[in-house]
Amino acid sequence: RDPEVLTLFTTVISKLKHHVLNDVPRVMEAVFECTLLMITTNFEDYPEHRIRFFEFLKSINQYCFPALFSIPSEHQKLVVDSVVWAMKHTERNIADTGLDILHDLLVNVTKTPNVAQGFYQQFLLSLIQDVFAVMTDRLHKTGFRMHATLLQMMFHIVLTNQVTVPLFDPSKAPAGQTNQVFLRDHISNLLIMSFPNLTRTQVSKFVEGMFDLKMDLPSFKTHLRDFLIQLKEFSVEDNSGLFRDETEKKALEREQAIMAQRSAVPGMLKPSEVVDDDL
Repeated sequence: RDPEVLTLFTTVISKLKHHVLNDVPRVMEAVFECTLLMITTNFEDYPEHRIRFFEFLKSINQYCFPALFSIPSEHQKLVVDSVVWAMKHTERNIADTGLDILHDLLVNVTKTPNVAQGFYQQFLLSLIQDVFAVMTDRLHKTGFRMHATLLQMMFHIVLTNQVTVPLFDPSKAPAGQTNQVFLRDHISNLLIMSFPNLTRTQVSKFVEGMFDLKMDLPSFKTHLRDFLIQLKEFSVEDNSGLFRDETEKKALEREQAIMAQRSAVPGMLKPSEVVDDDL
């Protein structure tokens, strides 16, 4: 019940890295499930434990990734469930940490062939659904950039045939079913059921755009944002959070332009603002 225990383990893993790889499963067995029980009852209790817990999980993912797949399968599911729970958290720093952990987890999985296919078969479809759910939740607009990044990454994994196991139940699928066709139909049906105000034509156009491999991340973000603004739930909202990246970029460019103008006039900059290239 002391969050400093989690901080201690996080520090040990961050400093010793792969040298403690074999010890991480025992550490997780001791602190993982009991901490989850404390923090997942609601979004308010044990705030310090929440932050420390996800920092602990992030350090494992970053420095001792193989340890996540040397624990029992039910604990592997707990890890993924806890990341999803973090993404859905109403506190922004925890939600952002959850998104970062999922991004790093997916990157690590793609680099680890011996765990990738099992992970994709068990978790990929539900993770796509969970990211969609968070992205279409008005309370999570500030995480839009990472929502778009994660969705594009997961679609890319499927569309480039990196998933060699079926994401569907072969016994219930038509002959010749592929993961790409299944995912397209699955996402379309999910959106139509979730947002009855959308027409099938709108959904079809949106899904086809998401499956365009030529689309870069900025274009993909614009495509997602245009879709979100069509939704009745977003149409009467302040959607400035969806444009946060662009707003911050413009502010930085404006600041740089002002600094360039001032630096062109001798004596306009304070000594603290002058960059000395010799230092």
